[in-house]
Amino acid sequence: MTGRLTALLDTLLPGDGADWPAAGAHGLAVHAATLADDMLGGAEAMAAVLDALPQGFADLPQLRREEFLHEIEAQDAARFDAVITAAYNAYYTDPAIRDIIERLTGYPNRPPQPEGYVLDQFDESLLDAVKARGPIWRPVD
Repeated sequence: MTGRLTALLDTLLPGDGADWPAAGAHGLAVHAATLADDMLGGAEAMAAVLDALPQGFADLPQLRREEFLHEIEAQDAARFDAVITAAYNAYYTDPAIRDIIERLTGYPNRPPQPEGYVLDQFDESLLDAVKARGPIWRPVD
């Protein structure tokens, strides 16, 4: 499964040969499979897409692999979307890929929380109209 999944990931996220590595060659097959397993129906979707790939898929040229994936997507878009979600999550949450994002964009390689973003002080007066309406529920005995 890992060889086919690696080829699938390399087709979906081929990299650019400069800054961005291909997802499969970067070693994200196991991570993508794990993420798919954690998604509702994701493991089934991953298995269905991998089973739909022809023998020798990994040896085909990129354009031919893309054609096969377009056909699979047309036949079962929901499952294909689940595979895309797992692949992109594996790629863009990988620490090395986040390092590339930081280098290219300046966006820091860290989760947004708990450091978070600076927010303006909340203006509680925005709730005055809602508070003035009173309760919108009935008491229960």
